[in-house]
Amino acid sequence: MAEYRLSFWKTTVAAAAVALAGVTVLLAVLGLGWTQPGVWSWVTCLGLGAAVLLVGLATTWFGLVAAGGLIALRRDALEAEGRPYAQDARRESVSGPVIAKWCSALQRRLTPGEDSRARLGLRPGELIEIRSLEEILGTLDGNGALDGVPFMPEMAAYCGTRARVFRRIDKLNDWVHVTGLKRMRNLVLLEDLRCDGSAHGGCQANCHLRWREAWLRRVEPGASSAAADRPHPRANPVDLSRLAMRHDDAAGEIRYVCQATELTAGAAPLDRGDPRHYARDLLTGNVRLGPFVVGVALACFNWAQRYRGGVGFPVYSVGTSKSSPHEALGLGPGERVRVKPKHLIEITLNNRSRNRGLWFDREMLRFCGGEYRVKERVERVIVEKTGELRLLTNPCIILEGVTATGEYLGFNPENEHIFWREIWLERITPLVRDGETVSAESPTEAVDSRPAR
Repeated sequence: MAEYRLSFWKTTVAAAAVALAGVTVLLAVLGLGWTQPGVWSWVTCLGLGAAVLLVGLATTWFGLVAAGGLIALRRDALEAEGRPYAQDARRESVSGPVIAKWCSALQRRLTPGEDSRARLGLRPGELIEIRSLEEILGTLDGNGALDGVPFMPEMAAYCGTRARVFRRIDKLNDWVHVTGLKRMRNLVLLEDLRCDGSAHGGCQANCHLRWREAWLRRVEPGASSAAADRPHPRANPVDLSRLAMRHDDAAGEIRYVCQATELTAGAAPLDRGDPRHYARDLLTGNVRLGPFVVGVALACFNWAQRYRGGVGFPVYSVGTSKSSPHEALGLGPGERVRVKPKHLIEITLNNRSRNRGLWFDREMLRFCGGEYRVKERVERVIVEKTGELRLLTNPCIILEGVTATGEYLGFNPENEHIFWREIWLERITPLVRDGETVSAESPTEAVDSRPAR
């Protein structure tokens, strides 16, 4: 048995034993109170009540640690077998109006400093209408942004249309500057609305567009489109295109500005240890109860592992060399591929967990062994730190339905595509061109420094 797996078992068994002892104590105290109600004074009852509360909290904590350990052990076994454990079910919860109203009220009590009048409080599944371009332009500052979030030219085509809320963005992980989670407000994702990169040099990152609630209006059942009767505004998206491109005179290059380069603009610091942001995820409907418990249990287990000096889950090995191998399959959109199992991907990584500059993240392990269809071959992307449009000599692959879950990052709500190297994939069906089976493209040696998301 691997050393880390033995550590997992020790933590799980110890936490389960403590949780079981806590349950026994609680049952004993409750049993005494039920069978001998007349022997307790109010002082004794108050003291026992406080003790029961503390024991109950401790029991819950250790129970979550034990549950997280069992989940980690199960997932580790699936990784060893080369079987995926990514969930097909939606992470979001679509609740009825009564529950939604109750949850919104409770959420406001958790964040008393926020002005509820300045937000719509949209929830996943709600139908909205995107305001007209004229209305939205009236909310923007001189940089084409509202509270730091740019309204991009690619978004103008959706003005006046309707869509459903996919997920709220109440926090974001600043992976660009590595500053951790940041508190965001009045920001949502809409279902299937992604950036096509047409105003940003043809960037193929296909990012999920972020919308300020001020750019949207809630649609009541049976209501007609408010934008249908309005004349088309004279405001021209070309003005937005000018703001999306900045000329760097010193470097003699064009730098692009988009929602990715301004990832956490207008954000406030967020303490990851503050439980309120977890409660907010549950109350807003961003996470259903099942995935919420799983994520919290894994977080508790990993915390216990760090406290013991052990490693957290998931675990994978990296190489010792600075270089990494390369393989080109010549994959194209529509082809079916299988993600290689963990042990075959580990041998392709250098000592920085990268292959030709592309980072392999623990989030990607859940897809190992799964079969997916290629969505796009990414050959040009914007580097978020600099705004530079980079042409990739080592193209990346985007797979349909394979996006980051945020489970290991405090339920970070981003829904961005994960980038894959072709060496991490294998073609299920042979590549056929002009009726003949052909070999993969010849490998190249160029390096791409853009990390996976």
